[in-house]
Amino acid sequence: MERLRALDLFSGCGGLSLGMERAGFQVVYANELNQDAALTYQKNFPDVLMDVCDIRKIEPDDVKRKIKSMKIDLIGAGPPCQGFSTLVKRNVRDPRNGLFRHLVRFVEYFAPKAFVMENVTGLLSMNKGKTIENICDEFESIGYHVAVDKLLASDFGVPQDRTRVFIIGTTKKIPRVELFPKKNGHARVSVKKAISDLSFLGIGEYATTYQRRTFSEYQVMMRNNCAVLANHESANHSERIQKRFMMIPPGMVAKKISGYDSGKRDCYKFDPSEPSKTVTTLPEDFIHYQQNRIPTVRELARLQSFPDDFVFLGPRTTGGAQRKHSCPQYTQVGNAVPPLLSQEVFANMKKILKKYY
Repeated sequence: MERLRALDLFSGCGGLSLGMERAGFQVVYANELNQDAALTYQKNFPDVLMDVCDIRKIEPDDVKRKIKSMKIDLIGAGPPCQGFSTLVKRNVRDPRNGLFRHLVRFVEYFAPKAFVMENVTGLLSMNKGKTIENICDEFESIGYHVAVDKLLASDFGVPQDRTRVFIIGTTKKIPRVELFPKKNGHARVSVKKAISDLSFLGIGEYATTYQRRTFSEYQVMMRNNCAVLANHESANHSERIQKRFMMIPPGMVAKKISGYDSGKRDCYKFDPSEPSKTVTTLPEDFIHYQQNRIPTVRELARLQSFPDDFVFLGPRTTGGAQRKHSCPQYTQVGNAVPPLLSQEVFANMKKILKKYY
């Protein structure tokens, strides 16, 4: 049977695409604005045609020509979430809030059987609920039946308590209960089960080979017989910083600790026995549960459920004024949709399309 074809808009480094491909879709086109995230995407999806530019400058008929008029079955998208996030002061006039309309534009043009849009939970409360209502109305105005739900990544094997909103639209009216994947019944994966085999790395070190055996099924799955360990480089913290990190017990936030003297934003030391809190774009938000350092890109990628053979390119991190405009490896990881969660969503969509179409 011919594989179902998909587009990935606002693709980032490729969390949605990886889930789509593993669920059996063929991603034939992707779009991403940031050069660093696009480099990572192209490294890991060399067969996908990609436009690296502002989606507002892309015409769907040009895309159709580039992909040789292939019939598109599904469009996935994760428009920038900063304007909707509860982690920042939200502005209903933030121009990023309107980028979803370019998804509407592509959906209307290609008329896929379904679309899937992912975003932060803050989208639901933005503008007292009017924002999500407007989004649904726009898709319904072009002939789609729309449903919205929240999914918790740790319910689907991701070692992270990350809740995300999924908006699913279909051209046929399908019972809402069928549209979203059910919890897979697996035990929650803890931070220790996710990254303990990588915890040999000390301060200011890097490694390209594994130096510990696997300790869990999740680690075996993430390694997938990978021979080279990529993106595993630790920060070179001063002794003062290391002592500061040492003060924080596992599972605690720094500012609750008496005598903690940093004026920076709060940080959290991983509880090894539980899934991680939501992985952010700032590595200094987290402290390793065993080593007195922030996690490496590879460790955070593991917590996002990226396999070890998924290689991140571009600068490892940036700071200061550059942070607003760059997309280093840590940011790419934090912005991504967890691939295991994405895979569950799109595997369910594949069943829907086969059943109803």
